[in-house]
Amino acid sequence: MTAERVYRLLLRVYPSDFRSEYGREMTLVFRDEYRTRDTNAFAFWVDMLCDAGQSAISIWAHAALARVRHHTRTLEAIMKLAGVLAVLLGLFEAVNALTELVPAMQGTHGGAHFAAIVLGFVAAALLITAGTALFRGTLSGRHAATIALAASLVTIVVARLTHPWMSMLSQLVGIASPLALLAAMHWPRRIEPSTSAPS
Repeated sequence: MTAERVYRLLLRVYPSDFRSEYGREMTLVFRDEYRTRDTNAFAFWVDMLCDAGQSAISIWAHAALARVRHHTRTLEAIMKLAGVLAVLLGLFEAVNALTELVPAMQGTHGGAHFAAIVLGFVAAALLITAGTALFRGTLSGRHAATIALAASLVTIVVARLTHPWMSMLSQLVGIASPLALLAAMHWPRRIEPSTSAPS
């Protein structure tokens, strides 16, 4: 086995995308250094091993940081989208509760109906609160949004049990949307691989 083949095996300590981009140039540099080395073979290979170990650790660390940055950007985009959706759904719930409030205030429905409508407004306000908390893009914002979404879900379920005033669409929005938003907030745990290489 030639020295160059040994060096190519040594290059396996680097990430594959880095090897595919820089492996040929590194092999050419190694070939020149090997021919002009002014030390014995053992000392030369010790230097090669130390250099490969140090640089490989640095490159792997850079790749890991790139994956974390990519994951963070993806998570921020999901949170902003979830925030917009929460605000829109909260506004929908508020309008729906408002349309039911007029006949309730005219006394055409009972007190349980009025109480359920008030709870519907509270659930809508909690959805809007969750959406604005998600816009902050911070960990505390995510925690606040989680609490607001869970409270909205509980409130709309209590409103539905108090009086069956909601349409099927309103029930779907009021119950399914907080569940879907909570899932979207806590789903992206897996870090996607990145192909970034140091410049």
